[in-house]
Amino acid sequence: ARSCMTSGRTRRLVKMDEEKINSLIQQWLQERGYLRTLRTLQEESGFEAEEAELGGQLCSILYDFVEMKNSLEDRPVDILEEERRAAEEDLLSLPEDVSFPSVFAAELRNVHSANIIAVKISPNGEYIATGSADRSTKIVDFETRKVLRTIVAHESPVLSLAFCPTSPHLLLSTAMDGSAAISNAETGEVVATFKNHNKYVIRGAWSPDGQLFATCGHDKHVNIYKVVEGEPGEALEAPKAPIFEKFRSKEFVNIPEAIAFLSDSATLVISIRGDNYLHYLDTQSGEDMKVNLNQQGDDHVSFTVLDLVPSPDGKYLLASTDKSRLVLYPVGSSAQLRWYYGAVNDELCQTRACWHPSGAYIYVTSQDQKLYCWKVTSQKVVAQLVGHTGTVRDLDISWDGKTLISASFDKSLRLWTASS
Repeated sequence: ARSCMTSGRTRRLVKMDEEKINSLIQQWLQERGYLRTLRTLQEESGFEAEEAELGGQLCSILYDFVEMKNSLEDRPVDILEEERRAAEEDLLSLPEDVSFPSVFAAELRNVHSANIIAVKISPNGEYIATGSADRSTKIVDFETRKVLRTIVAHESPVLSLAFCPTSPHLLLSTAMDGSAAISNAETGEVVATFKNHNKYVIRGAWSPDGQLFATCGHDKHVNIYKVVEGEPGEALEAPKAPIFEKFRSKEFVNIPEAIAFLSDSATLVISIRGDNYLHYLDTQSGEDMKVNLNQQGDDHVSFTVLDLVPSPDGKYLLASTDKSRLVLYPVGSSAQLRWYYGAVNDELCQTRACWHPSGAYIYVTSQDQKLYCWKVTSQKVVAQLVGHTGTVRDLDISWDGKTLISASFDKSLRLWTASS
């Protein structure tokens, strides 16, 4: 009798395991959009999984396994539990019912004659700036969607754009010719040009207070500039534009892929290709504090961070990687709070991400010509934005969270709004 009871319990456990595995596979198929395969699995297995509370579970399990297998140190995982608990509490306080852009609203064509590489919305909501392989930057009226002016600040394709947060008319651009430039979006004037890199300048970023900006390039350098005359916020009234000068430069072993200033305006976070650390650079002292991307604490390079985006409240860093996942970290910590799966991004792509201003949602570009949106707390894909017919190269969201814009190698801009 005892043998029969044990056998029955074993069968029940096996069935539970099979249902769990089936549920994980069904969730993965649903998230990836393999709906015909999903229906076939449900029909053949006679089992339809209930909707799970947390997304990306199968990939999370596989990632955990790979991380443990590749760990070079035979020691318990140090997850920094106090930091994790505090960060989890903050995450749970994020708003639940927030509308977010997911519905196609308009397409803009004929803005550029070549692939569009960069797009940004000005902080005051007046302008859309676009950068292209045709070497020009266009300033588009946000409301009328008409091109207002063309800026030619570089002799090669424009790779990145960034509006000054405290002086929205100042636009930072970087290019393949090794240059960076600041232009006046209201007049089209090129205010200053900087040629301190000798290879592609792939990123430019402003500090939140507008007093600093940084660039990084394929020459393996990160350069930091500061205001030495005039105030960015007073540039319109001043007799001449503010003057910036380079005051710090740091060279790395490999190419810097992403840079982002923290809310203190003094710390620049840098990701390096093939490096398992984020570098928290004190722009004043030059001190480089390295924070391991691996929560095991080992030196295995699991992925390269291709984009870094601080959360609106400044508490988190969203890292978009070359392994088709995004990782959420508390600032200054190795603890991995969330993993977001669904988008397709490998080491050959240039993925870009952004936060909804509420902090409740995140977006990322994907190599399958879509944009993906996740709910931050649940890890669930809540929207796939479909319509581009070429690589989606950049995206940005308006200050009020009502409009998302994407730029593509199909030479178009697409605007997305919240559903009614």
